[in-house]
Amino acid sequence: MFLHVLGPLRATVDNRAVPLGGRRARTVLAALALEPDWAVSAESLVEAVWGPRPPASARTQIRICVSALRRALASLGSPDAIETLSYGYRLRIGPDQLDASVFESRTARARDLAENGRRAEAVLELRNALALWTGPVLAGESTPALEPGVLRLEELRIRATEEKLRLELALGRHADVVGELMALTVAHPFREQLHGQLMLALHRSGRTAEALAAYRRIRLTLVDELGIEPGPRLSALERSILLGERVECLSA
Repeated sequence: MFLHVLGPLRATVDNRAVPLGGRRARTVLAALALEPDWAVSAESLVEAVWGPRPPASARTQIRICVSALRRALASLGSPDAIETLSYGYRLRIGPDQLDASVFESRTARARDLAENGRRAEAVLELRNALALWTGPVLAGESTPALEPGVLRLEELRIRATEEKLRLELALGRHADVVGELMALTVAHPFREQLHGQLMLALHRSGRTAEALAAYRRIRLTLVDELGIEPGPRLSALERSILLGERVECLSA
């Protein structure tokens, strides 16, 4: 069995998906999958499904959802995937059976490769990790109670993207990443690391005027929207470009 949360919630075996039931059952599974091999209290599951005003029958309905999920997962060869505890439930799943766990292990391996000077291999490992994503975490099925787990994974995704691009720039692939960076800076208008990487990629591609224009855009956004100036690294990068100094890669 393989469980997918980096995009639409799915459970598959040999690329064959199995129905996971209705919204409540799917929310229960999502809550468990965001905390694999950790105990999740019944109260947390109730809040994930209904929020702060659950019905009186909430705990009973959670038990019904878990029973339905067990039947679904049993059809994938994992009848014991959900363990009942005295105060809740735990999803017993191997690190190679959950896309989020595989993603985190691959990004950790990429960091080790980069630290040992194996940048090209690290980039490939990060590409493979990011390829696991097929959309936002849980693809719109999240609830307010699940947001912390969702946001944690989304932050790991953008950090892995930034690290991949940093390594690509270090390998001299500046022209190859300009388009990706342009799209990312639109999607993440306050992420200074991405804007700095775009400036660096444009400058190294002989597009210095566009690099300086990119700085003016992020500065205007930060001043207008947040009332702050760009950070010292971004400002220093702009000064180096203006002075025609040698511009190195931004640190991670």
